[in-house]
Amino acid sequence: MNKTVLSVRQLNESIQAALQATFPEPVWVKGEVQRLPHDAARRKHVYFELHDGQGQGAAKYQIPAALLGWDRDRFGLGKYLDGSDPAFRLQDKLEVCLLCRVDFYPPFGKISLKVVGIDPEFSLGQLEAQRRRTLAWLEENGLLELNKTRLVSELPLRVGLITSAGSAAEKDFRTSLTDSGYPFHVELSDCRMQGEQVTVQVSAALNHLSSRDLDIIVITRGGGSRADLSWFDQQDLCAAVARCELPVIAAIGHEIDTSLADLCAHTRCKTPTAAGEWLVDRIEIQDQRLTSATEAFHTAVLDKLDQAAEALTVGERLARATLNTLDASDRNLRTLGTLLSARTGRAVDRGQHRLQGAAWRLASGVRQRTQAARRQTDYLARRLSHETPRATAAGGRRLDRAIALLAPRAQNLARERTTHLDLLEEKVRLLDPKRLLERGFTLTLDEAGKRVARAADTHSGQKLRTRFQDSEITSIVSEGGGKARPKLKTKTRTKPKGGGSGGEEDPGQQALF
Repeated sequence: MNKTVLSVRQLNESIQAALQATFPEPVWVKGEVQRLPHDAARRKHVYFELHDGQGQGAAKYQIPAALLGWDRDRFGLGKYLDGSDPAFRLQDKLEVCLLCRVDFYPPFGKISLKVVGIDPEFSLGQLEAQRRRTLAWLEENGLLELNKTRLVSELPLRVGLITSAGSAAEKDFRTSLTDSGYPFHVELSDCRMQGEQVTVQVSAALNHLSSRDLDIIVITRGGGSRADLSWFDQQDLCAAVARCELPVIAAIGHEIDTSLADLCAHTRCKTPTAAGEWLVDRIEIQDQRLTSATEAFHTAVLDKLDQAAEALTVGERLARATLNTLDASDRNLRTLGTLLSARTGRAVDRGQHRLQGAAWRLASGVRQRTQAARRQTDYLARRLSHETPRATAAGGRRLDRAIALLAPRAQNLARERTTHLDLLEEKVRLLDPKRLLERGFTLTLDEAGKRVARAADTHSGQKLRTRFQDSEITSIVSEGGGKARPKLKTKTRTKPKGGGSGGEEDPGQQALF
């Protein structure tokens, strides 16, 4: 019986021919992107996988896929990797529809897909459908309005910040607070703002900051495509924002972007800078209220002092008025006596005794009225001299109480500023590179003096300088670049830290690298 025997090469080439006959043209394939490199935009060829879990969690089917450099240039697919497309960017965990050539490589017997086209509308449609399902769930569970019920402090100076450390969003937010001149305290929680770790890290940060002595929490990041910002439409993340014990300000993306996390937050701001300005405006309102109250209190104290001074002059005016009255009465009496004597000159003898009696009674009455007026004047003068110091003392006590209330606030503000400066000084001291060298770490620099952090950043023949605590050595990369592990040759002398030259090559240096 004759049997047909194929070599591996013949079999693989037959499989290749069969696949080419079955799929002569590119086909559209949908699936979930997995294992996409984080630096895909910088790579010439990008390799990843397409998974199909059929809605059951873990993938039941998968196939390798590749976006080759020449296909990316030929079909203009680079904009879907570097973020230059405003609506869509290829990323992990994203449901996509790709135009692919089915490829089989006979030497390795490996089948894969070569991407030649991308349908962004498919992915955006999937994201929008998921967003609508999440929005309906949030409305059903009353989570869209929950965080809006949290009370915002009248002086929200203690702020929890959730963003990527060192990002432009962090810089813009902090700058808006610093420029205000108010003593804000910001506690940063460094989180990924894109990718599948967003939900886990941001939710954990919300729980942690809620337990701290803070007034408010701000979540912020810069702009991006709709696919980039879709991580803030995740159901668990939105629920964490809504249930946070502190009021949350969300400033995610650009002015035209609105995520579900924005809708669940207490307040939505358009940009990181706008979030900072919102806090500054709230402090300015309270500052103006305090200034107005201080001015009103100062005016009231001055009015009371003016009234007390006015009361001191009342006695003097009353005494002058009394003396004037007495002088007028005396003049009137003399005038009356003169008239009476002229009119009764012919009857003096007959009414002398009667006139003398009337004159005596009249003089006695005048003396009594004069004495009564003087006693009343003395009484009023004594009462005024007694009441005036008491009114002045009461005004002084109210002024002392006002000063006692304002002084602790000024002292507390000075202590908070001093504590903040001490913390900054300690951070600067701990981050000093000299301390790392003293602990045994080394620092590698290229020819331009730039720090070399990864082997992928080197190339063959490149000169490197490695700095120790007490000296420095120069090395040359014999093999390097890409994923290959570079080999270094110690070429030149050891340079002591204090200057000069000399020293022999360290035989263990090559093993270190």
